[in-house]
Amino acid sequence: MNNLCALYLRWCTQIRDYGIKTLCNMRNLQILSLAGCSLVTANGLSSLIQLRHLQELELTNCKGATRELVQYLRQNLPHCLIVE
Repeated sequence: MNNLCALYLRWCTQIRDYGIKTLCNMRNLQILSLAGCSLVTANGLSSLIQLRHLQELELTNCKGATRELVQYLRQNLPHCLIVE
């Protein structure tokens, strides 16, 4: 699973911070959609900075995606398009 390049978890309402932190082991991930993942917090999302190859991150309707968190992600993942 380390070769996975894209993962769409839209509206997976049972995914939590632990699951997000586990995704950070997928170092080749380039596209990740977490739109509608309502149980994920800013704490879990902040761990995504470990995904240095990430090019696109969708956080639409993700309650944990605060303005401050998105700014933090943009600073630490400058080559990633973050969709709010």
